[in-house]
Amino acid sequence: MSDAKSELQLMSICGEPEPSGLFRLSYGTEPNDPMPFILTLTPQYVARAIGKTAPIDIQNYAEQNADKLKAIATFEKARGFTTHTLE
Repeated sequence: MSDAKSELQLMSICGEPEPSGLFRLSYGTEPNDPMPFILTLTPQYVARAIGKTAPIDIQNYAEQNADKLKAIATFEKARGFTTHTLE
């Protein structure tokens, strides 16, 4: 049975990818979750996922695939991890 309070919600999106090209999404079970789950997207992962070569728009990908990324974060957190990088 799913408990709404324990369901991960997107807390924040890095406004712009880091200079390294990484893009971080922070998920938590409450707005000020003291231990949020961090999902990191790499340009290589996004390029493969959309079948294009760099440069790609990681933020647009994250917005269009929010449900898929939330499911990945939920799965990894259930496995006991606090971070996961999609490479």
